[in-house]
Amino acid sequence: MKACVLEAVGKLEYREVPAPRPGKGEVLLRVKACGICSSDIDRVFKTGTYHFPTVPGHEFAGQVVGLGEGVEPSYLGRRAAIFPLLPCFQCPSCRAGRYAMCDRYNYFGSRCDGAFAEYLAVPVWNLAFFSDALSYEAAAVCEPASVALHAVRTAGIIAGDTAAVVGSGTIGLLAAMWARIQGAGQVVVIGRGQKKLDAVRRLGFAHAVSSLEQDPEDAVKELTDGKGADAVLELAGNAGSIATAIGCARKGGTVVLTGNPAGDIGLDRNVYWQILRRELTLKGTWNSDYRGPRDDWETTLRSMERGMLQPEKLITHRFPLEQYEKAFQVLRTPDSGALKVMFILGAAVEGGKDE
Repeated sequence: MKACVLEAVGKLEYREVPAPRPGKGEVLLRVKACGICSSDIDRVFKTGTYHFPTVPGHEFAGQVVGLGEGVEPSYLGRRAAIFPLLPCFQCPSCRAGRYAMCDRYNYFGSRCDGAFAEYLAVPVWNLAFFSDALSYEAAAVCEPASVALHAVRTAGIIAGDTAAVVGSGTIGLLAAMWARIQGAGQVVVIGRGQKKLDAVRRLGFAHAVSSLEQDPEDAVKELTDGKGADAVLELAGNAGSIATAIGCARKGGTVVLTGNPAGDIGLDRNVYWQILRRELTLKGTWNSDYRGPRDDWETTLRSMERGMLQPEKLITHRFPLEQYEKAFQVLRTPDSGALKVMFILGAAVEGGKDE
């Protein structure tokens, strides 16, 4: 089969590799769509994966085309998005159903081979099935959409709240969409790139604030009679965005930190004072809940199938796997307008037929 293989930092190659064979309790998945995450950019060009060679890719969906020992025959031909974390099932977090906090987890696309490939062997436990009503490429957005939902749920947003989202990338926009679905009265999206903020407005969000042109704290206060936002979601992962998130929160408000940091983060003393004097609640989130007490993936897929969440609106570029260089070039070009860039494999394009 063909795959994009990371041989070393900065050395991604499209080449022939052995096709996987599903083991006991596994299926063979034909990958139909796989998104490129911002973390994939870092892994390919900056940090590398946990070992070389590795096939990256963890935002994906496909069709079950082969069965390992002990797998139900009825699974053959079914469509599934894949929870990319492979838990140990033995540690205290796993026993509590908090699999994203597993002490000894594996992970598709970074710790083991992922979905920048035509096929992948996947444990049955990681299959999140969806109906024919949903396209493969929409289902491939389930991973970042579930991360965004987890952040919104952690923020405790209720009907009528003002929610501010700091960061206009894919997860930021998905978080804004979820906040609206949860009933937020106002959703303010704060970003830098003008093309991304234009996309925010096209998605129906009236309040898109460029931090390069306007002080976000002033903008939020203008919309809330000087109070600030009830909940603020930070999706960028840097000191400036965290300071902005804290500054936009009302007294007694909640700030949820979700953005992955690119380096060390420090806070100015005056920013820290705001946490104390406003008695803010700061919460961190990691990944998403799956098959536990609360299943973000189940909620996301069902919301997509019902048309409540429409991730296709965020997919700006589609490429076959062999055009991986163009795909990454688009993502690494400043102000290209790229949101979610997707690899489309086989007959995965909207309207394509299953095999």
